[in-house]
Amino acid sequence: MAYLHVNGIDLYYETYGEGEPLVMLHGNGEDHTIFLTLIQALQPYYRIYAFDTRGHGKSSAVEEYHYADMAMDFVQAFQLLFDEPIDLIGFSDGGVIALFLSIWFPKTIRRMILCGANYHPYGIKEEARMEMRKEYNENGNPLMPLMLNEPWLTEEDLHKIKVPAWIVAGEDDIIEDVHTRELAYWLENSRLLILENETHTSYVVDSEQLADLCLEFFTDDGE
Repeated sequence: MAYLHVNGIDLYYETYGEGEPLVMLHGNGEDHTIFLTLIQALQPYYRIYAFDTRGHGKSSAVEEYHYADMAMDFVQAFQLLFDEPIDLIGFSDGGVIALFLSIWFPKTIRRMILCGANYHPYGIKEEARMEMRKEYNENGNPLMPLMLNEPWLTEEDLHKIKVPAWIVAGEDDIIEDVHTRELAYWLENSRLLILENETHTSYVVDSEQLADLCLEFFTDDGE
């Protein structure tokens, strides 16, 4: 259990296991504990760094949320913690943060698995966006505008990403299937995995389903 002071906030993280570093970034409204089952499966093989993003878990509270700020948090954190590019699993918002990092700071990430990520707001299905608007109107949750209004990455942006990647989504994800496939198409060094009978969260939260993919992909010959 530790904190890093980066980009004007305190960023909380926990470490598990030994080996090459593997960073895990959770989604909107969650914290690092969603990965505990996966961590248990992988900690014999990696030194895992599981973070709470700004405004989540034990990290500093903030009034507004922007993916650019989150990306700056992590590039500074990675500079403090690591001497080499790291492997990363990013779920939902965590995947969006990884997209920003791999565009702006391409030398920070060696390989990445992005789960249920979107590169513009309308990649999220309209029924889910309606629920977000409803929640914001009812209680003013500042996390909702983040997902409703960001990110806005372009085809040109995505073409800049050279990091080897797996793009993963559930068959019944809140991310539009065509959007996930576009993301995989525009990332020239990526592969696509659509998981049958899975939702946005079911294969990530309290699940070790990604363990085999991690072990295969993050090995030295994983490319």
